[in-house]
Amino acid sequence: MKFTEMVLKTFSTESLPPVTAEPLTPEAFASFGGVISADHQIKNVQSSAANYGTAVKIHNVAPIVNNSKQCPSGKIASPRWNIFRCSSPKHLILLKSASTKTYKAKVLERHPFSTQTFTPMGQVSHKASYLVIVARSDPSTPSQLPDPASLKAFICRGNQSVTYGAGVWHAPMVVIDENTPHIDFAVFIHENGVSEEDCQECYFEPGYSIEYATGNNAKL
Repeated sequence: MKFTEMVLKTFSTESLPPVTAEPLTPEAFASFGGVISADHQIKNVQSSAANYGTAVKIHNVAPIVNNSKQCPSGKIASPRWNIFRCSSPKHLILLKSASTKTYKAKVLERHPFSTQTFTPMGQVSHKASYLVIVARSDPSTPSQLPDPASLKAFICRGNQSVTYGAGVWHAPMVVIDENTPHIDFAVFIHENGVSEEDCQECYFEPGYSIEYATGNNAKL
């Protein structure tokens, strides 16, 4: 997720406890954006027959938002598909026990005026593949900075996509599949080329500890 970012603040996280990653579901993630997860949504989202009976269409599974009309520059953003080839941040991942690892999260970012969707390509459907880390904005701060105490983390399967809501604080994508050199994500976003309107960041020192189960211990 690399743009020319605008750094708003550096937070101290020394007093914050570890955060345990939970399975990603549309319901658990709803306040942060949307999830594309057919195994979940085919059960409770409107669907219809398609392709002359050979497919099921599951309707309206994740939001798409372009609020660039509200940008201070007045420059309208264009819809774009990008590809992010993401490797595991091994220098930030430590073994805690035989079944648990810890990732040290040091940055959160947001795209103030656009949703952003990450769709993994070529991953095994039910394998733990990546982490999603999000936080709520603190309404008491003038710039709606992240609330350090609100951080949540989710462990995601290879057949799940995530959409961050416009302005939602989130970490860069964290690959945890230990048997692949990288994961390719197809990424949809609206961008106008104005750095402080496309992407803003906050730093965290020494960082959040995100604990997640590994291998067959991950409950997905």
